[in-house]
Amino acid sequence: MNRRLTKLLTLAAAALTAWTASTAVADPPCGTWTIVPTADPGAETNLLVDVALTSPADGLAVGNWTGGGRSRVPMVQHWDGADWALIAAPDVSHVGTNPAIEGTGAVAGDVWITGYVDTPYPTHNLPVMARWRDGRWDYVATATLRKQNTYPFADRGGFGWDVDGVSDDDLWVVGTAAGYGDARAASVAMALHYDGSKWEDVDVPIVGNRSNQFKTLSASSSDNVWAVGIWRNTAGPYQALIGRWDGSTWELIGNPGEGPWTGEAEAVIAFAPDDVWVSGSFNNAADFLIHWDGAGWTAVDAGNDGRFAAFAATGPDDIWASSPLDASFYHYDGGQWSRVEGPSIPEAQYILRGWGMAALDSCEVWSVGGWSDGVTQYTLAEHLTGGLDCDAIGKFSAKCRRGKLTAKIASSLPEGTELTVARNGGDRKTATINARGKGKVRYDVPSGRHTLSIVECPDFERKVSCP
Repeated sequence: MNRRLTKLLTLAAAALTAWTASTAVADPPCGTWTIVPTADPGAETNLLVDVALTSPADGLAVGNWTGGGRSRVPMVQHWDGADWALIAAPDVSHVGTNPAIEGTGAVAGDVWITGYVDTPYPTHNLPVMARWRDGRWDYVATATLRKQNTYPFADRGGFGWDVDGVSDDDLWVVGTAAGYGDARAASVAMALHYDGSKWEDVDVPIVGNRSNQFKTLSASSSDNVWAVGIWRNTAGPYQALIGRWDGSTWELIGNPGEGPWTGEAEAVIAFAPDDVWVSGSFNNAADFLIHWDGAGWTAVDAGNDGRFAAFAATGPDDIWASSPLDASFYHYDGGQWSRVEGPSIPEAQYILRGWGMAALDSCEVWSVGGWSDGVTQYTLAEHLTGGLDCDAIGKFSAKCRRGKLTAKIASSLPEGTELTVARNGGDRKTATINARGKGKVRYDVPSGRHTLSIVECPDFERKVSCP
C-alpha cells in the first residue's frame, strides 16, 4: 500500500473521530476561505494531494482518482485565475506504466511534480519527475538509483513523494527506495538532486534496519533543506525521521519523535537554519508540533489535537497549517497559533482538508484535498483571498418572527461565496451566496434585542427586536 493511500485511510478515520476544541476560533488575518469548484473524473474516489502556484493566475493541483475498474489514475487540474480545469497528465510511457502523482512544488517560475511509475524487474517502481513550463509539460524523466552494493548488484527501485528547491538547477525530490541488499535495511530514505541537467541519488544515513522514508521536504536555501518522514527497526515501532542538507551532506537530526513509543514526522517548513517547524507525533503522542531554533527542539502547543498534514507560508510570521483531525486550518502570526474554521460542507461524512497547501502572499493561499458524502469521494479546493468586495453587497436585512431571526443578503458576489453572520458578536453562521447573489441564515432566538453583522464586512450591521 503506498504512502498516500495509507495516509488517506488513517486521516479519514481520524476525521470521523469526535474532537473537542481547545483553541478559540479566530478569523483569518485577511479575507475569507471559500470553496472553488473542481473536477471529479472518478466515479468512486477523487483526491487532490498537493497544489503549487507560480502566480494568482497559474497553478496546478495534482492527485489521483479511481472508478470504472481503474484503480489508480493520475489527475492534474490547472488554475487560470478563474477556474480549475482538468488537463492531461504528463506522458510517462517512455519511462514506465501505471503512473501515480504524489507531490508538486513551484520552483523558479515552473511547477514540478513527482510520483512513481511501475517498471519491470528488478526495480518494480521508479520515481518520476515532470516540469510544467509555459503551459505545457516540457520535461519528463526518471532517475537511475545507485545499484545494490552486494551481489547480484541489482538495480534499485523507488518512489517520489515530494519536490521542492530554490532554483531550476537546484532541486530535490525525496521519498523512499529499495535497500542496498546488504541487510542494513529493506528500504532507505531517498533524496534525489537535480542540477539542471541530471538527477543524482544522494546518500542519506540509514537509521532503521527495516524501513526508512522521507515524506515531505522544505528548502529555504541551497544549504538549508529539510526532509521528514519515518523509520523503524524490525518488530519495532515507527519513529520520526528528520534530515537536514547543509550544502554538502545529509545529516539526521535527533528529535522527540524517537523513543520506545510510536513517532512520526508528517510535515515540515524551513525558513532558516535556526527556524524550522515540523509536525507529527512526538513524546508518545503528547506533542504534535515542534520548532527548531538551531540548537534544539521545543514542543509548541498550537491547540491542535493531532498532527498537521501540510504547511504553507509567506514568511516566518505568516504560516498556515491544516489539521485533518478537526478539518480546520491553523495560522501563526509570529507570536501565537490560532484555529481558523474552513468552509462548511453540510453533506460531508468526512473532510480531508489541507492535504496540500500553497501560499503566494498573505491573502492568496490555497488548500486542496477531498471530502465524501459516504458514497463518493470528491476533490476539494479552498481559496483564501482578500479580494472580497464589500461594495458588492447591496442589501443586508434582518427580520424576527415567532422566535426565528432571519438575516438575508442581496449582492452581486460570485456564487459559492461564503459570508459569516455573527449574532451579538458571537453566535456565527455561514451564508452561502447562490446563483442569484443571495444568501441567508436563520437563528432560534429568545425575545429581546439582537445585533447581526457580517464579519467580513463589519459596516453591515442590523439591530432587531424580537417579541
